[in-house]
Amino acid sequence: MWCRETLKKLNAWADTPPERHPLRYHPRILALRKFVKGLPVSPDYKHQLVRNIYVLAEEIVSRPVYAPGEGWSDEEALQQYTLAQIFEKNIQCLIQ
Repeated sequence: MWCRETLKKLNAWADTPPERHPLRYHPRILALRKFVKGLPVSPDYKHQLVRNIYVLAEEIVSRPVYAPGEGWSDEEALQQYTLAQIFEKNIQCLIQ
């Protein structure tokens, strides 16, 4: 029984649609959406990446564009944030 409850908690993020963000047509945000759509990953992970684009939109737009090798690109920062969020949710579901 707890397995079903755990799965419901893990998938709860998919129940709410993302809000329209005022920066959704910014060139860097559009580039990230295009990048995410081209990734060969599961639709669930793509959905989380797109949601997190809008969570991080203001930070993405305001951060400098780093040259290769200087710092994380927008894509790397988005993936790191999303993976950390997934890990955190999984740990919280296991603890509860």
